[in-house]
Amino acid sequence: MAKINTGELNTPLVNFFNAISTGLISLFLGLSAAALAWQLNKAPVFWVPRGRVILAPLAEEFAKTLPAVVLGADIFMTHFFFGVVEGTWEFISGYRSGIYTGLAAVASHAIFGYLTFFVYVRTGLVPALAAGYLAHAAWNYAVVKFFAPP
Repeated sequence: MAKINTGELNTPLVNFFNAISTGLISLFLGLSAAALAWQLNKAPVFWVPRGRVILAPLAEEFAKTLPAVVLGADIFMTHFFFGVVEGTWEFISGYRSGIYTGLAAVASHAIFGYLTFFVYVRTGLVPALAAGYLAHAAWNYAVVKFFAPP
């Protein structure tokens, strides 16, 4: 991602604008990943419990993390914005537990984002993708096993 040249400029101001641009890219990527996941989740293979546990987390974690790394966006914020979109959808869906499901979506994707970022900084992209995916798949398994209607 292009950073502003700090030559003779006020460094706090430059850092502010760099943070804004990174945040906007993360917002765009989070929204884009949510739109992609929305389309992928329409495929019948995602409707069965196994698809929700194995395929959906794989698609979502790759859709959030890879573009963030390639474009230099904030991995955590990209995941967080994705969670906000998913949480908003859960909230307005009309289900009785929509508010709780929505808050869980925001919180869980923020946790996946933090975990992915933490592992990425320490070990690299592939282990970060694996960690984010495994955490997401475990979460989806628990949700499908204990909270999904029969």
